[in-house]
Amino acid sequence: MALHDISVPVREGMPIYRGNPGYEIHLDSAIADGAGANVSKITMGAHTGTHIDGARHFFTDGPGVEALSLEAMIGPCLVAELPDIGLGPIDEAALRGAGVPAGTERLLLKTPNSRLWEQDEFTHDFARLDGSGAAYALNLGVRLIGIDYLSIGDHDAHVALLGAGVVALEGLDLRAIDPGEYELLCLPVRFIGSDGAVSRAVLRDLEGTI
Repeated sequence: MALHDISVPVREGMPIYRGNPGYEIHLDSAIADGAGANVSKITMGAHTGTHIDGARHFFTDGPGVEALSLEAMIGPCLVAELPDIGLGPIDEAALRGAGVPAGTERLLLKTPNSRLWEQDEFTHDFARLDGSGAAYALNLGVRLIGIDYLSIGDHDAHVALLGAGVVALEGLDLRAIDPGEYELLCLPVRFIGSDGAVSRAVLRDLEGTI
């Protein structure tokens, strides 16, 4: 069963959400300078590249990412394509039109955002859930919802999803992924008390699929 890495490469010069810390890496200790081993120092924001949001991202006293359920991040997953929404809000009507069945626990939204990874500059013009879209997703029973750019939704959407304990998986690269059913494997770094955590996200073809 094939594996599909849907994480974006973390690198200097990558798109970073407006106002967030950028990514930097340098050798803190170097063999060339006489050290016994090379040791890099990495500086970045918790919402860099492919990452998850913890409730603390929008709730001052909310739990950090370590409180989120790993079971929500591993298991059957539906990739739903929304090719006709442009770069506007993803509302209830848009999700209804995608035909996502009730009981879908893990939902990844493939949108026109996917082409935005072809440029290094961040743009605030991207598709994201609004409050009505988030409410509809909750009614479907989602435990995790992801999207192919750096934010799952507007303020209302974040408050609704994170307040309900839903995992918001952001910064996916779904350009090479066909819509359909997969198994999702998403492993965030176990940062204690953090409002976000960088993650490696992989889709695995289900047995019997090509």
